[in-house]
Amino acid sequence: MTQKWLVSLFGAAALAVSGGAFAQAATPGVPAFYLGAEVGQGEVADEDDFGYKIFGGYQFHRNFAGEIGYGVLLDKENAEVTALEFVGVGLWPLGNNFHLLGKLGLADWEIDSRGRSTDGTDLTWGVGAQFDMGRNLGLRATWQRYEADEEIDFLNLGLLWKF
Repeated sequence: MTQKWLVSLFGAAALAVSGGAFAQAATPGVPAFYLGAEVGQGEVADEDDFGYKIFGGYQFHRNFAGEIGYGVLLDKENAEVTALEFVGVGLWPLGNNFHLLGKLGLADWEIDSRGRSTDGTDLTWGVGAQFDMGRNLGLRATWQRYEADEEIDFLNLGLLWKF
């Protein structure tokens, strides 16, 4: 089952970065590649703490982007949660510089808690908003859920640089 998901995910990623996708600029004169970082609070079961995530993506259409990211979603002395994710991002403009966004994809997560480790690959999804402060700089606030053995929530604020 996991292999089918991975084949589908990599196939979709290959189509997203194909020549046809690059031929259609997101918006003329608007950068399409971006890198970013987010900080926030992760929560798993009764544990919550500071977390962070780095990500990169390509906006291949005005309303759609693909991202890959790695995060340490929770890091406490007795628990650590990490995730590598591949997500599609839908952007809905509400003005020239403000967008609502939704995320849907897969995450390869790992929970290390009290000497015990579990991992897996499951669905992740989220909602948020993005404010573009200029041509190359954006501010993003999101809430994201990872459907792991125990649900993982990550509420964060981030910056992204478009180039």
